[in-house]
Amino acid sequence: MKIFDTLIGNEEIKQTLGASIASSGFSHAYIIEGAPGTGKRTVARLASAAIMCKGEGRLPCGKCPSCEKILNDKCVDVKFCEITKVEQARELKARLYDSTVESDYKIYIITDAQKMNIKAQNALLISLEEPPKNVVFFILTTDAGALLETIRSRAQTLRTSRLSDDVIFDHIRKTRPDIRLEDGKLKEIIMASAGSLGYAMDMADAKKSEGLLSRRSRALDFVCAVLRNDNDAVSFLMSLSGTVRDELKETISLSLEIIGDLISVKRAKGSTLYFFASREQAEEIASNYSLSKIADAYSALEKATEDLNSNASQGVTLMSLLINSAKKGN
Repeated sequence: MKIFDTLIGNEEIKQTLGASIASSGFSHAYIIEGAPGTGKRTVARLASAAIMCKGEGRLPCGKCPSCEKILNDKCVDVKFCEITKVEQARELKARLYDSTVESDYKIYIITDAQKMNIKAQNALLISLEEPPKNVVFFILTTDAGALLETIRSRAQTLRTSRLSDDVIFDHIRKTRPDIRLEDGKLKEIIMASAGSLGYAMDMADAKKSEGLLSRRSRALDFVCAVLRNDNDAVSFLMSLSGTVRDELKETISLSLEIIGDLISVKRAKGSTLYFFASREQAEEIASNYSLSKIADAYSALEKATEDLNSNASQGVTLMSLLINSAKKGN
């Protein structure tokens, strides 16, 4: 029997959760931990459909009425809940013994559980300790450590993992024909997603991709200006002194990723890159400067970040950045 065959990656979850559902030995509560966009909601939705599935051959079959409703968020017995306050946790507890409407189970998917305050967690704990036999909880969080130990001890923890860039690229090309970005731009967006399929698919939208690519291009221009440190670079950087502080912080943050990649390609072939979708582009830029020059630029950018966080003038910060990055020659 195929379990979760539509789930991308996350082999450990497929084996662990899939096997327990297939044998009807699933737990009454699961914590699903993972970075944003790594598929926590998808796992919970697929698991809910698999538990309720009436089809044959695979779980979930995706075709029976139960699967169709759950996978389209139309099943009244599968509820997504956000709990941050004790009142919300108590309201959930009050509904636990309500009869199911159209299914054998009632499933509660609690999103962003790391936002629950302590009182809300303690109230939820009461529901987890002695739930009705036909109730299953999926507790989604970016940080299981933010949950009380008593909650963690009453639920099985599963972790979603980031996907490789190639897997994300292939998935988008196969499933989203409406995304018509050229390959190079799509790969750049995927690099920015840091393994998050959800983020990559969201940002590949035409309007959002334009803004993201523009910010990344500006950061690359910024780094090249810092490394050149000539008169044109001074003019360019000082023109940014009136930039909104948060935008300048973002540019410098991206610039640190860029410089980190340049250092990596200087030190070793085949090193993992975190900004450049094209290794050739990174190698071409890095070839124009010594490793010490690039390392000085990295230190100068770190100092600029500290200055901005200390509310230093943006003009002074940018001028200091140029001075600090020019300590050694090319």
